[in-house]
Amino acid sequence: MDNETLVKLITAEVMRQLKQNTGSDVVQNDGPLHTALAIFTGGTIGLEPSLEELKKLQAIQTELTIVLSAAAETIIGISWIKEKLGSHVNVITAQSPYPGDYLRAADVVLVPVLTQNTAAKVAHTFSDTMVSTLILQALMFGKPVIAAQNAADPQDGWRIKKNMGKAAPALREALQGNLTKLGTYGIQLVSIDSLADTARQILIRESNPQVPQSLVKTSKKQILDADMVRRAAQSGAKAVTVAQGTIITPLARDIARECNIEIMYS
Repeated sequence: MDNETLVKLITAEVMRQLKQNTGSDVVQNDGPLHTALAIFTGGTIGLEPSLEELKKLQAIQTELTIVLSAAAETIIGISWIKEKLGSHVNVITAQSPYPGDYLRAADVVLVPVLTQNTAAKVAHTFSDTMVSTLILQALMFGKPVIAAQNAADPQDGWRIKKNMGKAAPALREALQGNLTKLGTYGIQLVSIDSLADTARQILIRESNPQVPQSLVKTSKKQILDADMVRRAAQSGAKAVTVAQGTIITPLARDIARECNIEIMYS
């Protein structure tokens, strides 16, 4: 089912409920499904493909807030970010107030181009820049942090192509050790081309989402509405599990049928 058809179905359900005036407190949400904070340093290795990965997240209704370090603002630039990701994208710079509220609101924190410098700072818990402070604070908040490690990996093919793979063994070991530390801190280190997929898996939590905790309650009953099934469909789920006695709206059943999603009772 394409997005246009889904919108029509959802609109029809809203109109039906308004006409019936049932008093249901189910609210359809047309806003973003997810929020992500993407932190850019001044690194350029893998920059273009990392932006393509962010576009994939936008395609599943992820609202992005972009943080640019001072170096990133100079090398990458605000206008180029907006050209690639859309003029509506919120961009934070080193001159902006500290984006603590955006960090707290983020479902996931991304470092699309992890540089060796940033990896070293975070590995040694140096919070002397906005970037390293945000990453360390995200970890202390328990936020999922995903970093594309290609630019920081001394043995990665991207670096070797740029003739930067000739470091002495001791230096390679030290640089690799920084990445190992980041992994022990809870940062998920991935290849650039799997950045969006890894984030997506975290955002949907699991392929078969347990809907009950997010169901809307009306007195003693819970409701599975069309928007919840739509979210499951967009996440690629094949089934939605609900508690016994859950009220399933007619449109939710229609969308589940159209998208081949099985509604299961726990």
